[in-house]
Amino acid sequence: MSKKKNTDFYLLKKKSISEGDLFVTDYIKTKNRLNKISEDLEILKLQLDTIQNEKKKVVKLFDEE
Repeated sequence: MSKKKNTDFYLLKKKSISEGDLFVTDYIKTKNRLNKISEDLEILKLQLDTIQNEKKKVVKLFDEE
């Protein structure tokens, strides 16, 4: 029989969690949140660039007197 691999969250299934185990699970959760926030920030940057580029493309049809 092959040994089952432990997942990142196997520690949460334990009845008693040590301080070190808690640190590891908090680190993993924080790292995942940071990655998600970074992805959201990249999307917002792209949207901002698109909006700024659209404003530059506006053409005046009539000269102001």
